[in-house]
Amino acid sequence: MRQFFKIYGLLILFAALQFGFWEMTQQNLPDMGIVPDVPGTIAVKALSFGDEEFYFRILALDIQNAGDSFGRFTELYKYDYKKLYAWFTLLDTLDNESNYVPFLASYYFSQTQHVSDVRYVIDYLYDHSASRPEKKYWWLAQAAYLAEHKLRDNDLALKMAAPLEHADSAPLWIRQLPAFVHEKRGEMDDALRIIQHIQNNTQDIPPGELRFMTYFVKDRLHKLDSATQKEP
Repeated sequence: MRQFFKIYGLLILFAALQFGFWEMTQQNLPDMGIVPDVPGTIAVKALSFGDEEFYFRILALDIQNAGDSFGRFTELYKYDYKKLYAWFTLLDTLDNESNYVPFLASYYFSQTQHVSDVRYVIDYLYDHSASRPEKKYWWLAQAAYLAEHKLRDNDLALKMAAPLEHADSAPLWIRQLPAFVHEKRGEMDDALRIIQHIQNNTQDIPPGELRFMTYFVKDRLHKLDSATQKEP
């Protein structure tokens, strides 16, 4: 019986010590940061040990979960978007065909409450896609949308949308996007030129699309004529 009370007393003592330790240290949380520091390209290549695709997936998942690990939840406005941009471009050196990173950038990180940071997302999407609009037209369209509706910058939106005019394999509405941006900028003649170019250089246009483009051309020609007649 004495042995039992001895063991029981030790358990109570250890529990009391554990509680005291927790009480004294519960506010001392480690500074884990949000976005990890960006390694160099050479270091990343070396650490991949020849399997760049596997390492790309590990790092991309780390960036997706950055700030939300160990029971944390971090608001997007607290992220360092300059670091995120560096991570996005670094990950493209491992795999620039994957849509994982542009998807993460345009659908998740673009929702930051600090709207000016969206510029980093837009710049990345342009860097990722502008040289190959045939394959990456969707991300250019997302970049144009973010520039126009998030940043309210039609000049930037036009830069994002401009390569889409020649993305011949893209859906027609994607190729028409630069025309709509030109029109919002008041550049009716440029908008008209793009629609006419698509209409004259595309085969097998669906009837609905053809009717729309025909209407667009006639309507904008009428507006241009009206504007010309009003000039002194």
